[in-house]
Amino acid sequence: MKILRIAVCLFLLSHQTKGQNTIGIPQIINFNKNDFKAGTQTWDIDQDSRGRMYFANNEGLLTYDGTFWKLHPLPNKTIMRSIAIDGKGVIYAGGQGEMGYFVPNERGFLKYVSLTPLLPAKERSFADVWDIEIIGESVFFRASDRMIMELRNKAISLHPPISGWQFMKKMGNNLYAQDQKNGLYVYSNNSWRPAINNQLLAGSTISGMIQTSKESSLILTYDRKSLTIRRDTISYNSGFKLPATDINFFKVTEINKGEFVAATTAEGCLIMKNDGKFVQKISRKEGLQNNNVISVFLDKDKNLWAGLNNGISFIAYNSAIKYITPNKENEAAGFSAKIFNNKLFIGSSDGCYSAELLPQNKDLSFLRSNFSLVGNSSGQVWRLEEVNQHLLMGHNNGCFDIIGNQAKLISRDAGWTFLPTSPVPPAQNILTGTYSGLKMLTFNNGQFSDKGNMEGLYESLRFLTTDSEGNTWASHPYRGIYKISISADGKKYNTRLFTEKDGLPSKLDNHVFKIKNRVIFGTSAGAYEFDAQNNRFIPSIFLQPVLGNTEVRYMNEDGQGNIWFCSGKKIGMVDFGVGNPKPIYFSEITGQILSGFENIYAFDKSNIFIGSEKGVIHLNYEKYKSNKPTLNMMLGNVRAIGKTDSTIFGGYFNDGSVKETTNKIIPSVGLASNFDAFHFEYSSPGFGIQKNIEYSYRLEGYEKNWSGWSNKTEKDYTNLPAGSYVFHVKAHDNLGNESEEINYNFKIQSPWYKSIWAYLFYLVIIAFGIRKYSAWQKKKLLRQKSIYEKKQRQMSIEHQLAIEQNEKEIIRLKNEKLEAEIMLKTKELADTSMQLVERSDALSKVKDELQKLYKNTNENHDIKKTIHLLNDIEKNSASWEKFAVHFDEINNNFLKNLKSHFPKLTNTDLKVCAYLQLNLASKEIAQLMNITVRGVEISRYRLRKKLGLNTEQSIAEFLDRYKEDKT
Repeated sequence: MKILRIAVCLFLLSHQTKGQNTIGIPQIINFNKNDFKAGTQTWDIDQDSRGRMYFANNEGLLTYDGTFWKLHPLPNKTIMRSIAIDGKGVIYAGGQGEMGYFVPNERGFLKYVSLTPLLPAKERSFADVWDIEIIGESVFFRASDRMIMELRNKAISLHPPISGWQFMKKMGNNLYAQDQKNGLYVYSNNSWRPAINNQLLAGSTISGMIQTSKESSLILTYDRKSLTIRRDTISYNSGFKLPATDINFFKVTEINKGEFVAATTAEGCLIMKNDGKFVQKISRKEGLQNNNVISVFLDKDKNLWAGLNNGISFIAYNSAIKYITPNKENEAAGFSAKIFNNKLFIGSSDGCYSAELLPQNKDLSFLRSNFSLVGNSSGQVWRLEEVNQHLLMGHNNGCFDIIGNQAKLISRDAGWTFLPTSPVPPAQNILTGTYSGLKMLTFNNGQFSDKGNMEGLYESLRFLTTDSEGNTWASHPYRGIYKISISADGKKYNTRLFTEKDGLPSKLDNHVFKIKNRVIFGTSAGAYEFDAQNNRFIPSIFLQPVLGNTEVRYMNEDGQGNIWFCSGKKIGMVDFGVGNPKPIYFSEITGQILSGFENIYAFDKSNIFIGSEKGVIHLNYEKYKSNKPTLNMMLGNVRAIGKTDSTIFGGYFNDGSVKETTNKIIPSVGLASNFDAFHFEYSSPGFGIQKNIEYSYRLEGYEKNWSGWSNKTEKDYTNLPAGSYVFHVKAHDNLGNESEEINYNFKIQSPWYKSIWAYLFYLVIIAFGIRKYSAWQKKKLLRQKSIYEKKQRQMSIEHQLAIEQNEKEIIRLKNEKLEAEIMLKTKELADTSMQLVERSDALSKVKDELQKLYKNTNENHDIKKTIHLLNDIEKNSASWEKFAVHFDEINNNFLKNLKSHFPKLTNTDLKVCAYLQLNLASKEIAQLMNITVRGVEISRYRLRKKLGLNTEQSIAEFLDRYKEDKT
């Protein structure tokens, strides 16, 4: 009978384990070998004081700081099976035939120190080190083939088994180890003593131990035994209910004082209470990469890490965010949620689902229940709304009333939303937004009926609300805002459309909501309200200061007066319970909501349901606020870049104690001048909140101000001049928690040509150069002076020549002027001479006529007197004297010069010379001299005699000589 009861219990538990899981599944982040660039299997997991994770991997020690993975192989390149970190930050590691530890060197890189050389030579060949435990100053390594090795004070002592050590685990201050044949031993006072009742473990191998109290621990075995050890005494644990027979625990880890997680090889991770009751299952169905889990670890934030047979998974077990998928076989989108009559209803893209609620679950995500499809609800469920203590469902196929677990059809017109026309329940009329306008439902005798479509605008109206004046408002995402006036009989309605002409930022993306008894319009430029006095839309008086110009696509007010909203693909909340309300964004779920069909149902502070692309997201806001993880800042890598790259910091501090603190100033590093570019990698190991963490940095010595906050985890600087620098970086999360900053000091050395010796050399060179330059300058000045003086002399000569040339030019011009005047005078003189000739001709003719007349008049005395008078006129020399003066003036005293050289010349001779100079012909000279042409020839002959000219000489050329002044 007892066996039957146990079998029944196991059967029920098996079905319970497989059939009923918690409805909320934590976020699972999967990492495969392509992510961490290492082996497929992870055998052990640990975490240091600053939050960095360590994994014993097939290819060595794998580290992860939340952003960057690094691999540190063992010297013999074997599989690493176990790791343990002591209080100083020393990382002990064990592999195949190798054991040792990792510590940072002076540049922050992990270096491996092997402990194998400390073993006796004959003991240095051993199998895999599966377990490492640290107790006090001792570190124990368990090798699978034969021995436990204890490191203490830099020496190793051996603890050989009787038949072979199979298991080792620290529980409290005690160390337990199982011998293959003789059972469990307890290490105390440097010796091993067997536990009492070891026969209960005969033929069994321990898979894990969980401390259940200060003096007792739970023992689980691979062959499904459940035992308790209390004060070194083993006994059966009759109160522990093992799960189904096909589940094999590979490793177990305590979650809290009442629960533990078991890694299984076929069912993923099982979370159970210490009495064996099933709590939650996390397997491939829930999001793990596979169900073969070979290691499991609870980190400082109470989240789980699972080392899989192929990959690593992070399970945000302690996160306030869970995922509810009502249909595991079909991950349908979740449009709406509502708690009604002690049931959770979820409207999805493939129907409405319901699950029974249990009163003991404050956080409904931990509810262990199964969802069932509400009858007659298959299809798109847009809206679930409680009206008159009934649950109405807006469906693609119509409007329904959900009674029990069955949907009853009210109207075949697809329903978007339901709006009671009276704020006091029960409302008799319910305004319904449909695909084709408005419909009125009536409620009588506890039942809803279709009153028919209302006559009016034929348009899809999904958002409806009423203001304090009784006006109905509707929004259309592509048209604008409608103000609706309903007739008294409720059969027709009129609308007025408002667009950007009426104050809206745009006619697109407008939505209407009822918030704090005010009608709020969500727009692309923030929250707006309607100013009835001016008949225009204006920014909301109380929300604009909080939200600013943030796009608002959805809004809902919870029971505490807080406002939940959607902006783009982000979920936000304004907590009015704090002194200075400001929006909080939940970055973990950004991009997971349904754009265009946003829905947030705030049941209470612990249960917020958010429609998403896959089911519904559950947010425990109360827990979210209370979870205040300590943000530790890590500088993971610093690389200096010059002609070649050089990693100058590996991410670990080495201050003598090895242990890392939260805020460190890394000692200054001096670098050659050719390194002028730097790459910094930093992170904060908030593994469940990575999307909420942002960073700010500043390079002291180059930047004065901190950068803006961003999720960027790398920073590059280029072309830095020589000098001392300090790189500062810090982190904060979406709740305003801020880490301490971390600093890295480095100095770029000046190039050799900027050193002190170089500057001294430059000074010497400059002094020498100045001296040489001064001497050269003096020589140059002397040379320039000589050249200047030479040029001055040359210029003086040229100036003198120019003056003389100018004088000559002036003389030439004067001569030309004089010649012109002479020519003019000569012409005048010639003209005068011609006039004299003409006058002489005229007088001669008059004389001839008078002589004829004298003869004809018998020698008239008066005529004779007139003839004598004409003779006197001809002989008058007054005109000659005047002529001689003018002639000398224009011919440089020609006549005077000639007379002075030839005093024997008479006036007649001078006249002949003057007339010859005027180029007058003999006939013209004869007329002027009142002689015959023969007389002129005789006068010329006589003149040649006086001048001493022979016959070959030209008298004219001879006379030309006397045009110039011969004195």
